[in-house]
Amino acid sequence: MQQGYLDLISNNFMNNNDTMDLPPYEVNVNSVSLTLTIQKYGINGTHNITLGLCLPSSCTVQDVMRILMIFDKENANQIPRKITFNHVRNLSQGYSVWNDKTFYILLVVSAFVILFVIFGTLYDITLRYRVLRADEERKRNNTVLTELKILRPGVDFKEEITISKLWSVKTHNGSLNVCNSKDVPKPLSEALLSFSLLLNLSKLGSLDVGNDTLAPIHGLRFVSLLWVIMVHTCLLANEVSDNKVFRRRAEDDFLYQTISNGTYAVDTFFFMSGCLVSFLYFRTIAKQRIREMKITQGCLGQFLQFLGMMWYRYFRLTPPYLLVIGLIQVSMKWYHDHSMIELPALDHVTCEKYWWRNALYINTYFDMDDRCMVWSWYLANDTQFYTVGIILLIIAANLLPVGAVIAGVFLIVSWIVTALVTLHAKHTPTIQDPFAHYESLYDKPWTRIGPYLIGMAAGWFLFKINCKINMNKAIIVSGWTLSIATMLSIVYGLYGNMFGPTLSVMYTALSHSGWALCVSWVLIACVTGNGGIVNTFLSWKYIYPISRLTYCAYLVHPALMRAMILRGESSFHLTRGLVAILFFGVTVSSYAVSLVLSLLFEAPMVSLLRIVHPLRQWKRD
Repeated sequence: MQQGYLDLISNNFMNNNDTMDLPPYEVNVNSVSLTLTIQKYGINGTHNITLGLCLPSSCTVQDVMRILMIFDKENANQIPRKITFNHVRNLSQGYSVWNDKTFYILLVVSAFVILFVIFGTLYDITLRYRVLRADEERKRNNTVLTELKILRPGVDFKEEITISKLWSVKTHNGSLNVCNSKDVPKPLSEALLSFSLLLNLSKLGSLDVGNDTLAPIHGLRFVSLLWVIMVHTCLLANEVSDNKVFRRRAEDDFLYQTISNGTYAVDTFFFMSGCLVSFLYFRTIAKQRIREMKITQGCLGQFLQFLGMMWYRYFRLTPPYLLVIGLIQVSMKWYHDHSMIELPALDHVTCEKYWWRNALYINTYFDMDDRCMVWSWYLANDTQFYTVGIILLIIAANLLPVGAVIAGVFLIVSWIVTALVTLHAKHTPTIQDPFAHYESLYDKPWTRIGPYLIGMAAGWFLFKINCKINMNKAIIVSGWTLSIATMLSIVYGLYGNMFGPTLSVMYTALSHSGWALCVSWVLIACVTGNGGIVNTFLSWKYIYPISRLTYCAYLVHPALMRAMILRGESSFHLTRGLVAILFFGVTVSSYAVSLVLSLLFEAPMVSLLRIVHPLRQWKRD
């Protein structure tokens, strides 16, 4: 007998035939979750079963449970076994999105955003047409229009360009506004154009690196998210597979450790986040005109600076995040009432009760059973790290040694705490259970902050050397050899080994930071021109547009996986080929949906924030 299976009766078949004249009863579909433990020698084992039952609609959940109990007693003497009935779900309770207030909130918000997008796009087209007409008039009259300029939201006036460069801007950075050079663009005009589909598409598809990142970061984002999607695909598909022995066989494969140790992809994201925050902060305050701003001086100025950075990040990330939470809540309610397959997630309950914890980015401090969108733990941790990071950066901007010492203390304390938790839980890292002690070791900020702090140090280093450094071949070869060897050891070092207490503590406490150190070498080498073929790939300009969709793709890909599985009427019989097909389909669909989400919610919010940013207002004054 296989490890687990689903005995399903097609829900679609029942729904399509419940109107037939089948006297005397109308039937309902019930989903029964039970655990079967066979105690006979040779075939003993425990199996989780989902059983589909068509029973008269007059049967309540309690009636179904009593019927199952009677059946169990009458057949108890056939094979030594024990059956535990976990719960029964009636799949005909009639949940409708039209009775859900969350659905109406999503509908109204989406309608308003779409209207703004339509108005903004039409306004942008009108301005482009005016520019085109003016350009044709200039050509006919052989005159030069020096006062007609194209502006982008939040851009310094020195970056304005004249009409003669219109076409390069349209394909390069996108046009936003047409005005007289002596006039300041009206806030309403800029706000409308922030929703322009044409403008946001041009910025999203730009092959420029961008002022807010480093070229290799784009490639690291892309590769890391593919790794995360692969891990989630394997884990979720295995959850509803009818041959769970496939995973046990796969665990014997050396390359399966790529899946079981996918957590290091998350450490790469933490590293990149810390690196960019540090690099951009030091680069910004180094500009003389920023240092001279009185608003940033003194304790009050630094406090306002902290609030401004937190405010910008919160409104930059939260709108698409809340939208996805709402979609998860509504969809999981529907699937819980209609899908025969059941996943170990309580989002149909927790998202409605505890969405505010996600909105405050504190959801990792609560039990797993009280969380909405389990995969959002990364976003909560990253926001908490960002808060700590800003404080450290403000301190370091005035007293660099003090900031460095505090960051070092945080790093060492994180190692010590992780080691103590590992000892207390008697945790041993294994391929079979990579998420053991999830709530105490895996998702807590004090055990995962190491890569973020190392990223901040790497960002400061890149700023100090201005992304330029001379290395001899010996250093380059040694650096690449050491980093690659260390990364391979971290990911594949568990194969065939069972660590004792000492090695378990060392591996668990130091492996995440060790991974981040290796990634820091990769980034520094690539940025400074010592990356070779690795830099050629990571900095490939055609990855830039895909990389800009990373945040939205991260939010939506588990939701799409759930929809794909819960809409099915049978379990998966997993093979390597099927997993590859699922991975490809989830990846493509995730990026397609994230493109829509980014154009409607993320990109307009970024443009609006740049318009109202205090630094932007200071430049105008």
